[in-house]
Amino acid sequence: MFESNELVKKTKELVKIPSWEDEKEASKYVCDLVDGEIDEIGNVFASKGEGEKEIAFISHLDTVPPSNELEVYTENSRIFGRGAADMKGSLIAMALAFNKASPNQKLTFASFVGEETDARGVKHAVKNGFSPDYSIIGEGTANYSQKDKLDVCVAHRGRKEVEIETKGVSSHASQPEFGENAILEMFDVIKKIQNTEPPKEEVFGEEMKAGSCITQIESEGATNVVPDKCQITMDVRTIPNKNYDLEFGDKHRIVTDVLPMKTKNEELIKALERSVEKETGYSPNRIIKPQATDAGFLAENGSDTIILGPSEPTEPHSNNESVSIDILEDTYNVFLDLANNF
Repeated sequence: MFESNELVKKTKELVKIPSWEDEKEASKYVCDLVDGEIDEIGNVFASKGEGEKEIAFISHLDTVPPSNELEVYTENSRIFGRGAADMKGSLIAMALAFNKASPNQKLTFASFVGEETDARGVKHAVKNGFSPDYSIIGEGTANYSQKDKLDVCVAHRGRKEVEIETKGVSSHASQPEFGENAILEMFDVIKKIQNTEPPKEEVFGEEMKAGSCITQIESEGATNVVPDKCQITMDVRTIPNKNYDLEFGDKHRIVTDVLPMKTKNEELIKALERSVEKETGYSPNRIIKPQATDAGFLAENGSDTIILGPSEPTEPHSNNESVSIDILEDTYNVFLDLANNF
């Protein structure tokens, strides 16, 4: 246990640093905190301890932009401000736990840039050989199945941003029979998408199902011309070990591909559950998150991954984002216990 004032103080300091366009200042702050190193794109790394196995605390430095001017304050035992929940509170809990830990094996702290956009931070790290045996991702698992309590996330869906294009033939809109309307062609594509059953899989007794959502549709040209091109953008949610191909239309392009994740190591799951029980007095449930995280890339690279953090489902990216100080303190204690005893 420790003085919670430090946890609150450091979290507020980091939240006050804007990191939605440029993470440089946030990288320096975190690097100084853990006495680490910054790589060429801004990722922060620090390590301590020795052993055959390596366990890593994983967080990210960036946030989405605030809806209004950035304000940081505490009220009703919560810290408010963009990034407090996603995920600077958890980052600080990991950093302070890392600093205090006396691990029996190699312990690494890693905080990545670009998680909210193109996952360039974790991709760069993996490409350059970062592959811990165990990765603890500090994304939110609070208030999922139990009020004001932490759960353990054992799987999450991936996310693809997909663009599909249909082509037609232009003509004057007064004589559409002389052309081929690309929008009408897109209607056929949309029907095919709707008629494609998303794959599903049972994960630790829960159903995990893929899905898709059309988020944008557009065409070009004047309003009195039959359009010769139409494009939709889709948010496609994927699941581990299952293909969900929606390759319809004349052109199909994957813009981004954030991988799904499933924890394969029962020993890691039970160790984290024991730490939660020891530090909080309650038993966590195993949950599946609908959102994608950096965990998928680490899992794909051979790291056993699992997720635990203080953020609640409704907080990330919200207009009045906040994190519970009580749950943040519990999270710190769980991280420290796991680092010392796993």
